[in-house]
Amino acid sequence: MRGVMALMALASMCWAQAPAGRLFPNQADPEAGRKLWSANCAICHGEQGKGGRGSDLTTGTYRHGGTDDDLHRAITKGIPGTEMPGFPLSALESMQLLAYVRALGRSALPEPVGGDASRGRVLFASNGCAGCHRVGAEGGHRGPDLSDVGARLAPAALLASIVRPDESVSPQNYYVRLVWKDGRTVSGRRMNEDSYSVQIVDEQDRLIGVMKDELKSYELVKKSAMPSFEGKLTQPQLADLVAYLASLKGAR
Repeated sequence: MRGVMALMALASMCWAQAPAGRLFPNQADPEAGRKLWSANCAICHGEQGKGGRGSDLTTGTYRHGGTDDDLHRAITKGIPGTEMPGFPLSALESMQLLAYVRALGRSALPEPVGGDASRGRVLFASNGCAGCHRVGAEGGHRGPDLSDVGARLAPAALLASIVRPDESVSPQNYYVRLVWKDGRTVSGRRMNEDSYSVQIVDEQDRLIGVMKDELKSYELVKKSAMPSFEGKLTQPQLADLVAYLASLKGAR
């Protein structure tokens, strides 16, 4: 339980600031999430989340989708065709419980310790990370700026973002698929949006602005455009990459 409690604190660090009127798990009390779990979920999934009548939730792999929206929907609406019911929780309570479920799922990840930041920097370059992410004045704009990521996320959260990038995608990092009325299609990371227009950075790292009335369709994709590196990097390589990212603290 001590390890899970530590992970709960880490889980709450990787959530974006909420838009006005919306709650996110970074506002949640992890201890409250544990209490909600014990009262509502442990009877089927076990006190430690390892399953029983319900599925094992400590693996970080979920049969009905693993995005934040997928899990939130399962918690609050239930899963049709299964014994999983929805729970009448408040917005804050649902975020508290979701943060705890994320912590359980991360308990299966290897501890990212003993890495070498200099080797991690080489891996960052050789795996094309700079094509999407900026560090200081260098890199692309298709992914989030990582210049101060080590000051914002704990090592466990950094590891999760590398191997499970769909887990916690901040609203400012959603990407969109735009289809013009003439059939042209483009996808990219949403940078700005208002009632009449949207601006994205496309796959060639170009800034594109379009008026919404020019579009046939506009799809907001709440998953990460980043591929998972699970199975592509060894555990020591992952530790090295985490060490490099953890060293990025921004301007000093």
